[in-house]
Amino acid sequence: MGMRNGLIELAFELKQRGIFDNLDSVLDFGSQELRITFSELENLFLKIGKPKSILKKYQVLKKFPKGKRISTKILWKDLGFNKIFSFDINKQHKSLNYDLNDPFLDKKFFNSFDLVTDFGNNEHIYNLSEAYKTLYKVCKKDGIIWCFQSVFRGNGFYNFDQSFFETYAAYNQLSIVYSAYVIHVGQYDQFLIPCNKDLLNAINLFNVKSIYITYVFRKKLEEDPKNIYQYGLNDTKQNFTTKFIQREGLSEKFYIPSKSISYYKKLAKKGDKNSIFWLRQLGIKY
Repeated sequence: MGMRNGLIELAFELKQRGIFDNLDSVLDFGSQELRITFSELENLFLKIGKPKSILKKYQVLKKFPKGKRISTKILWKDLGFNKIFSFDINKQHKSLNYDLNDPFLDKKFFNSFDLVTDFGNNEHIYNLSEAYKTLYKVCKKDGIIWCFQSVFRGNGFYNFDQSFFETYAAYNQLSIVYSAYVIHVGQYDQFLIPCNKDLLNAINLFNVKSIYITYVFRKKLEEDPKNIYQYGLNDTKQNFTTKFIQREGLSEKFYIPSKSISYYKKLAKKGDKNSIFWLRQLGIKY
């Protein structure tokens, strides 16, 4: 498992856009490794004004794809994170041994991390829904959940698409900071394109190695994650509309249950947290 050049470039872009500002802790699901050439990584560090001396620890990447693998923990440190952990039953790179098939009960990690990532880990866990509940549980309120998963020619139990992540956002009240399809060509090269199915359909599948999808979410509440049911976005009992907000110069999208404003006002006056949340996002007093 690892971050290839497309994801690493996106990490630097999110850093430049201020998405990582004031974030101190990160948790990778899986003992992730860097999969990028030294010259590519050097250019990315130079773009954000880092001195060349920072690259000494990455010298082994000059032999990439051969040579020793480097943990993503080193990159996170250089991008400003101080508390860096990973979960993996293989215990590589000093990862903590948790089986994500099981309900996660270690409360010392609940609402603990500013950034939580799933870079091609959770599709290898058969109990997928439990893994994504844990992803949500360990992320702090206002923290970032960043997922990267396979759409086409993956090697796990599951493939994904927009519907999974859009529903995950809607039911758990996550804002969507960024989304893209990731086209994998050659051995390690990745290219990000807008998350648009019409654009995806224009790609000749014979010319790509695989296709992935990536979503960057912001956690809005501290509630327990909800159970998600297929076709949930079309469920007549819980319809959703979308709203855009501006944060730090970047458009974020989040879903709002489409019920009447008077309905939310009535519940908000009784102290209902969800109703208060939605009204605040809409800028409505109650």
